[in-house]
Amino acid sequence: MQFKLILFSLFITLLSPLSFAETQTKIQLASQTDSDQAFQPKGATCVIRDNNGQVILVQDYLTRTLSLPGGYIDSSETFQAAAKRETLEETGITVTVGQQLAINNNRVVFSCQPSSPIGYIDPAVENGFNAHIIPALNSEHFGKEIRQVYLTALTPPVAAKYRYPSDTEALHAWINASKLTQFYPLQDLTEHADSLQLTQLTLMESFQARIKSIPPVRELLNLSNGLGEGALAVGLLLVCLLIFPLHYGLTIAFALLATAYSVNLLKIGFAIPRPFYFLPSLQQAQASGFSFPSGHTTQAAAMIGVLIGWLFTEGKQRIKISIPTAVVSWLALSLLVGAARVWLGVHYPTDVVAGVGLGGAIALMSLAVCHYRYTNNKRLIESKHLWLLLLAMYFYGTLQLIQPLYVFSWFAALGIFISLFFVKPQLTNNHKQMGNNSKVASWQRLIIALLGLGIIAAVPMLLISSATTSILILVVNSLVILCSMIWILVGAPRMSQKFVTSSRRPTKDAK
Repeated sequence: MQFKLILFSLFITLLSPLSFAETQTKIQLASQTDSDQAFQPKGATCVIRDNNGQVILVQDYLTRTLSLPGGYIDSSETFQAAAKRETLEETGITVTVGQQLAINNNRVVFSCQPSSPIGYIDPAVENGFNAHIIPALNSEHFGKEIRQVYLTALTPPVAAKYRYPSDTEALHAWINASKLTQFYPLQDLTEHADSLQLTQLTLMESFQARIKSIPPVRELLNLSNGLGEGALAVGLLLVCLLIFPLHYGLTIAFALLATAYSVNLLKIGFAIPRPFYFLPSLQQAQASGFSFPSGHTTQAAAMIGVLIGWLFTEGKQRIKISIPTAVVSWLALSLLVGAARVWLGVHYPTDVVAGVGLGGAIALMSLAVCHYRYTNNKRLIESKHLWLLLLAMYFYGTLQLIQPLYVFSWFAALGIFISLFFVKPQLTNNHKQMGNNSKVASWQRLIIALLGLGIIAAVPMLLISSATTSILILVVNSLVILCSMIWILVGAPRMSQKFVTSSRRPTKDAK
């Protein structure tokens, strides 16, 4: 509930409230008696360590940085109760809160001990700082706010990823002062898998063994995995928005938004652990969160479906394709991406099948919205009413599942909605109009747009530091996405149009 209130204030005011970790430095050891009287901390955290000096750290989705498990202290809670609750919500570990290690007006730090030994798994691939993974599948915030839970030593790579690097010395002091916890390695968690998962795990082991013996197929799958990457989808969106008529870019945006919201809601709803949590040896790539359905496969199926759909319905006669060819091409490419996810050990075959089906449905819906016309022969995808409806739906969805991806997606949709009030018909199709008058007009628009995006993207570098609060990071990045969409749809086209117009204006000598 606390996070929902914070997110609601973000949408209403775009102002940053008081933060859990506004200033992480200058925390020193203090006694319980003095601290209770002198300080009113906003948050409480736990230090959980093993006999090798390793400590449990959580990685959040927003910043991808590491920190101790903990969070806000509710008004009705004691410091100890808040530390216990937040640790359980973020890691799924029930702890006994012990000695107070440090306190200031920002947070209070406790030595905590789990009620039973904690198991960890060693990932089959390097995760950037050689850390063990704590399976936190039962924690309330896993897959929402928490990306991963680690047991790790304070090595230089970890310190570089730690959200508050100036606390390194304090962290060592807290670890040394805290009580020991027993940890043990987990080699196989298949006893927790159901019968369907066990069958698929066996098939995945056989599939991986066969692929490893055929290097060309292995490389093909590694390459095809890129078809579902977010960077490729965003690049496609930018190309369509900057070079092609408006309805192409809006259709891609519609499909991406539908994919983001549907996939993540289903993941949280089903909460199925990824295969490598049951059988760590399967993991061939980094992944986090839950498994069903495959986001990569869904996104690839949606994007490929939209592109092939355009070739089928709008392509010139020499490249127009038949229905069987379109369907077979879409299915083959989508399944290739899905096979890559199974090969990498991050998804079950059922995740892939669901992703292909969901992505195909999103593609069909996106194409239908793109081609449907209403008053004055206007496309539905360009309707402000449609995007207002989407904003309302996405806002409700965002409040139900607090995730940075949802917040950023909502602000992207808001940028499109605002832009539709300013985009004129001649600008939406200006690649045809300008192409007849100037062969470089589209490239001018692209260059101008990219330069502007570079400037906008540089803003967070000036406003955000390692000690910046999570809510402020969320606000800044959301505004950057909002301004970027408006710049792409309104600012860059108008500036490029003025540039082209002024360059074609006759000089006095020419007259």
